[in-house]
Amino acid sequence: MIKEEIHRKIADFRELGIPEYVPREAPVHLADRMVSTIVGARRAGKSFRSLQVADDLIAQGALPDTRHVCPVDFDNPILGALEASELRQIQSVFLEATPECDLKTPAVFVLDEIHKIQGWESYVIDLSRNPNWKVIVTGSSSKLLRDEIATELRGKSVSSTVYPLSFKEFLNFRGFKHSPASTKGQAEAARLFDAYLAWGAYPAVVLADEPLREALLREYFDTMILRDVIQRYNVSKPMHCTQLYRHLLSNIAKPHTLQSAYVHLKQAGHATSRDSVRDYLRWAEDAWLMCSVPIYSHSQKEQERNYKKVYCIDWALAVRNSNVWDGSFARALENLVYLHLRRSFDRLYYYLTRSKRQEVDFIAVDNRGNPALAVQVCSDLSSPETVEREVAPLAAAVRFFGIPEAVVVTRNEEKTLEYDGTQIAAIPAWKWLL
Repeated sequence: MIKEEIHRKIADFRELGIPEYVPREAPVHLADRMVSTIVGARRAGKSFRSLQVADDLIAQGALPDTRHVCPVDFDNPILGALEASELRQIQSVFLEATPECDLKTPAVFVLDEIHKIQGWESYVIDLSRNPNWKVIVTGSSSKLLRDEIATELRGKSVSSTVYPLSFKEFLNFRGFKHSPASTKGQAEAARLFDAYLAWGAYPAVVLADEPLREALLREYFDTMILRDVIQRYNVSKPMHCTQLYRHLLSNIAKPHTLQSAYVHLKQAGHATSRDSVRDYLRWAEDAWLMCSVPIYSHSQKEQERNYKKVYCIDWALAVRNSNVWDGSFARALENLVYLHLRRSFDRLYYYLTRSKRQEVDFIAVDNRGNPALAVQVCSDLSSPETVEREVAPLAAAVRFFGIPEAVVVTRNEEKTLEYDGTQIAAIPAWKWLL
């Protein structure tokens, strides 16, 4: 039955070919004799991105054609139940179905959600030892970057992350053809940004008719909770877990602590423990549902005793699945900015000024450990009080750390702000994202 299922997967792919796709910008790292892992949120486009890699290799002449691509997904009742010792049947079936291929022939193996198979690491390492074969592993668990990768895979894999669409990718999906520098292009980009902010960045949601979008976002949330948390970790009290996640989605871009999450569940009538709440928070990050940002400090203890700020992998997913929503997109805008920064910086923090403990939304740290960019997010700068509240801590951080670039990202406003001799640009989000 296993061999027949693998044969069916290969035959179906050859009949259908590589599906039509809109190219993504996220780089995928390939290295000889190393496993390439593509990780990211469920439905963010990992499988399409891996097939884009194969398509690029064909276009470059590094791969003859699609018959040299072997895609196998383990989100399947038959293949998902395999033992690690049975995985070797994949290349056997592939070579049997492809007489023109042998061990010296270029090929790409795309193994989707293989981390569901206990002990999969040894198999993909062995497969990647052939210098003519590329091995791409995709998965929706961030633990592919940490716990679920056995020690033996460390140093033998290179990882790439696929997020939901950037604004540039969103414009491509929506068929944007103008120059962003032209008057027409700027007007159209600003108009499309409103849709991006309202409905988020999941590829299928972007392409769906509006009545279907909310249903998709609710379905994505339910699936992530059920399959990536409740079933994966055998959660004994799923209602507690779901209640906490909906509460956090209602509070994206706001401070939270383990204690505040625990108190919320207790006040909602759920008998729980701090250890359980700690697990729920960790599992949400492992499932790419939520991400947390600590305070900027060189002290681990200070990071641990201060609050974190929570963000969702997609701001529209948060808005459409939260317990409460005020109808504005102010915090969704901050979440959107967070994800844009996350694509470029591995280390993101918020900062509290030393004297008045005023908050800077984001401090981005470069690969030398230096603060490289400070960002404040503010929908509306029309009031002097708002300008004071947002710009004063930003200017203080710039002076204290010597940060070379600082910006206030707004909904629509563009101006130059000055505070205590420090000039800071306020830029509309759509323009900053481009």
